[in-house]
Amino acid sequence: MASVVYLHGEPDPIAQFLRIGLTHHRRLEQMLLAGQFPLARVVVEAAAFKKQSDLIHALQTNGRELILDTNVAELSSVGKYEGAVREAPWANPDGVLTAAHLTGANERNVLSSIARFAVANKINRLHAPTHLLNGVNDAWFKADLEATARLRAFLDIEGGKNIAIDYPLLIPNAVLNDPAERKAIVAALKSMPAESLWLRISRFGADATPAGIRKYITAAQDFHTLSKPVIADNLGGLAALAVVAFGGTSGTAHGAAEKERFDATDWNKPRRKSGGGGGGHMVLLPGIDRLLKKQEAQALMDAPHGRRLLSCNNRSCCPHGFEDTIKDPRGHYLRQRTLQCEAIAAVPDPLRPEHFLNKTLAETDRKARE
Repeated sequence: MASVVYLHGEPDPIAQFLRIGLTHHRRLEQMLLAGQFPLARVVVEAAAFKKQSDLIHALQTNGRELILDTNVAELSSVGKYEGAVREAPWANPDGVLTAAHLTGANERNVLSSIARFAVANKINRLHAPTHLLNGVNDAWFKADLEATARLRAFLDIEGGKNIAIDYPLLIPNAVLNDPAERKAIVAALKSMPAESLWLRISRFGADATPAGIRKYITAAQDFHTLSKPVIADNLGGLAALAVVAFGGTSGTAHGAAEKERFDATDWNKPRRKSGGGGGGHMVLLPGIDRLLKKQEAQALMDAPHGRRLLSCNNRSCCPHGFEDTIKDPRGHYLRQRTLQCEAIAAVPDPLRPEHFLNKTLAETDRKARE
């Protein structure tokens, strides 16, 4: 707006991405059709693309930016391949993906399949076919960089020159916090033919300690030398707000009341058979910024002064307070996370750390103590 004068410079925008995941897409479709879907950028997984086709079509019709997670990392890990991820179009029916599937010029070449799929389905951006690494010397690292370059060529050949590539870097938290490893990784990434970098850090997320968050911010800033946007993937809550407020990343990506933490500890172990039975809907209590099971949230609300302190007091979000929250926990979650991100984004960059500490964090601390 021409009439607005920014004394500290116009604030940089904060990119916010929603990861749809493999389930819970029907509620998101209802929100979108009702004009209540607050996010402009959505990450869809290749493994769920067919099942979520109605939602994806509606997102495209509504002009939302569509990012495809190719699921190559999961398809190459025995612990993830044995799950629902096998529904991805380029899954290997005989087992995990190997290097041969990314290099062979045959009908099962993953890269050409991804390129054709992205063009045919009008994808705006897609994640490069990268893998979970154990460090800079992991053999997959060099292969991933080469595969990303070849994917760019395949996209151009198939008519997808306008489709951007994002580079997911999947590494353990210990590797991220190792200065020597980090320096070597940054140097190798300088040649990546991608337009942004997504940090998916194993054993790090919304439950991180203050010391852990400080280390993450310091480490993430080293990647700014690439002169590309850096996205904190699978990160939510106060940890995500701290990271963007202190300039660690340009944005965050998480699910709807899920995917606020990434842990790949068991990816390379055979998957254990599950007895089933979910944990119930997760409910966000914005006052203390915690995701709790429905029964846990109800117990806090039933405690003396619980509703006064913890109910959603935003009438545009939940007109009837906790009753609306419990009826639509995912809608409430998305609205609250969007409001939190917008509040930080409205503050000029130099003032964001102070705003986060003295307002966002201080208010949460006060309510938690009460």
